[in-house]
Amino acid sequence: MKQRITSLLITLVLLVAIVPAAGAASEVVTLDAIADTTGGSAVTISGSTSLDEVNIKLLRPNSTILYFNIVPATNGAFSDTITLGDSEPTGTYTVVAGQGTKIATTTFSVSAGQSGNNGGGGMFAGSFEPTSTTNGKLTLAAGQAGDTSLGQEVTVTIPRGATDKRLEITIEKLLNTANLANHGEVFASAVFEILKNFSDNFLKPVKLTFKFDTSKVKEGQRASVFYFDEQKQEWIELGGMISGDTITVETNHFTKFAVLVVGEKTEPSVRFSDISGHWAENKIAQAVELGIVKGYTDGTFKPNATVTRAEFAVMLANAMNLSGDGATLAGFSDSAKIAAWAKTSVAQAVEAGFITGYEDMTFRPAAEITRVQLAAMIARAYSADLAKVDTTGFADDASIATWAKSAVYAVKQLGIIQGKGSNRFAPNDTATRAEAVTMLINLLDAKQ
Repeated sequence: MKQRITSLLITLVLLVAIVPAAGAASEVVTLDAIADTTGGSAVTISGSTSLDEVNIKLLRPNSTILYFNIVPATNGAFSDTITLGDSEPTGTYTVVAGQGTKIATTTFSVSAGQSGNNGGGGMFAGSFEPTSTTNGKLTLAAGQAGDTSLGQEVTVTIPRGATDKRLEITIEKLLNTANLANHGEVFASAVFEILKNFSDNFLKPVKLTFKFDTSKVKEGQRASVFYFDEQKQEWIELGGMISGDTITVETNHFTKFAVLVVGEKTEPSVRFSDISGHWAENKIAQAVELGIVKGYTDGTFKPNATVTRAEFAVMLANAMNLSGDGATLAGFSDSAKIAAWAKTSVAQAVEAGFITGYEDMTFRPAAEITRVQLAAMIARAYSADLAKVDTTGFADDASIATWAKSAVYAVKQLGIIQGKGSNRFAPNDTATRAEAVTMLINLLDAKQ
């Protein structure tokens, strides 16, 4: 009898010991290994769990957050795919998945991106010598550099990596331009229609150089490159850098171009030394004039610098003319990290519902803002109808988080935001100052 009781006690002890272990195992999160990759590539984060959903966080080599998403688990498995930006730094990236203390981590290495940042060769395999023609016709392999001119009147210069497709360019000098001068425009050059064999924008800006008639430019006037907007039926200024009787400008698309004579610009209080000829030069000038954004004390604007959440909150509050004290920031556990210069704008944007915090009750003011986060905030600022959509229409739609698809689709339809080439939205690329102010100016235009 004693032996049976002893056996039962041993069995009960074993069961008690086993049950907690089984319970703990049910909450374990595991991550599948991720192969090393390159910038610009897609990365799939997957694993198994018994949780209903997992938080996925991807950290750069310097431990800043590149990507965050809440992913549902189906039949004990979860998966999420993101596309790394071409300009992401090389090094070891860390993936954290789970909830609370129930997390798993894994790492993978990222080497130089395919477009050649960090010195890599990338998707443009082989070594292409630049090609040059003088008949206004040019054919280039994907990623190849080259230039073509039409006499001495116009030159198109394509940098290496400007497109991932075979490129065919034609330049035509238009002889009948009566229907293009509807508002008394004064032309200092002929009108040129520059075309390519696909509709996507370039991955990198290309340069256009025009020769113009300096005698047409009188005192108090200046020459500037314009493109013709076929939908609005009006000329849109691009700007440009003048050298003698030529002017050079950057663009990411082709259409009809000409050099027009216009009145002198009102000189800004600060001249920016680094935006002349930049694709967003005019949008930057508009944003500064409207008080949306400022430059730096060294006279630069830094158009290609990234934007933090705090910085964009200030830009957005200025663009939308928000006022008042705004919401209390005490609910954010890191409110003390929000700099004094940004506190009021952050509070106003939060109160307006344009910006929210994270699920862990942080605001993360110093985190770099991504293109998908920009789209979500701008959609809220527009009060866009965020009807549920299955697809955004972008080629990398699978990389756009489900929660953001409606916002991305809405701002795309409104013309506020565009893809980055090959119809890619690049949702997880960090946004630049130039992109941020461009979207804000487009937002204001769309609201008119």
